Formats: sequence, C-alpha cells, structure tokens
Amino acid sequence: MIVTVINQKGGVGKTTTSVNLAYVMSKTKNVGLIDLDPEGGTTTSFGMKREKKELPLGGKSVNIFNVEVFPAHIGLLKLELNGDVNEIVNSLKEISKNFDVLVIDTPPNLGTLAVSAMISADKIVSPVTPQPLALEAAKNLDSRLQSLGKKAIAYTNFSKKSVEMELKSIQFTNIAIPQSRLFIDASRLGVPASRYEEVRGKSRKLVKYFEELSKVILE
Repeated sequence: MIVTVINQKGGVGKTTTSVNLAYVMSKTKNVGLIDLDPEGGTTTSFGMKREKKELPLGGKSVNIFNVEVFPAHIGLLKLELNGDVNEIVNSLKEISKNFDVLVIDTPPNLGTLAVSAMISADKIVSPVTPQPLALEAAKNLDSRLQSLGKKAIAYTNFSKKSVEMELKSIQFTNIAIPQSRLFIDASRLGVPASRYEEVRGKSRKLVKYFEELSKVILE
C-alpha cells in the first residue's frame, strides 16, 4: 500500500504526519518512508542530511527505528522541474513492492512530484489546520483530486477541534491533533515525536493520535 501525505500549503504538519505515521505503523507493518520533498524535512526529522548527489528514486535507504527511510537528494529538484510523471509513478510503485506500507512525504505544492505521488497512492492523507489559507488550499486540493479521479482523507492538525468541510474528494475525519512542544523538541533532536514521547516515558498522547489516524487509513 502507498500512503501519500499531501498539502500544497506549507506549515500544516505534512512532514510531521509522514514521519509519525510511518513510525507508528512500523510497530505492526514493514514500512518504508520516502522523502520526495527537495527540502528534505522528513530526512532531517530522522536525523539525516539531504544527499548532496543525484540518486535514482529508491537509490538509497537507511533503516532507522524500524522504518526504511529513503532520504531526499538534489536530484529531486531536477525531477520536480523536468521529471516524467509516468516514470516517477512506476518507480514509486516498484519501491512499494518491498513494503507493507510505503509512506510518501511530498513538497508543499501540486507540482510533478506531488502529482506523481497522488497518482501512485492507494490512500491519500491531507493534514489541515483551521486557518483561512489552509482551508482554501484544501479546496484547491479537492479540485486537483477530482481531476485525477482520486480521494483523500483529511484530519485537523495543531488544533483541539476538528475542521468540518463538505468537499467532493476529501473526507474530513473527526481526528484533531493539538499542538505540542514535543514536536519542536523531537524535530531538533532528529527523531519522530511519537518516538521521543515513548523514550520520555511520561505519556502516549501523540502515539494514540497517530495510531487512530493509521487505523482510519488502513481500513
């Protein structure tokens, strides 16, 4: 199964979603996580640096916390500008054959890489924040999904109250994950927040949220 995490609006927790979903799912599944964002947010979230050389998709991976992480590299920018959608889709599907679940983190746009990731996806997840620009972005994503014949699941990020919207291709869940200092601390340390929470051993609040989200996705 390919799970693509997408939102063309930056700052809504797309990378946070990808990283923590992959980590939580890895407890029961063989999980791969590919960073398709040239900026490499998912890569740094697992304590790695973006590769300074051009690699083919799936050309390098590192197993961290039982997640097979495919880091970002400079070749992604070339694919974003000049890549062939069909070739990228075929590559992603080929990579996914080695896993129960392949989670894909995408750039904050609806360009070549993001569209390829949506086309290849079995499930699409979109984090949304309760802000005017983010809600407008959800409407734009809905239009793009309709043109591709795809549907997505949305959940509310960085808020205690879930967003409710009626869109044709995006189903909003009642899942809302509030802001937490753990996200900031974990990002600085280069570990998933749900992993950091476990190590601290004080609670399992974040883990429970992402377990709930993963159940909805895997239904």
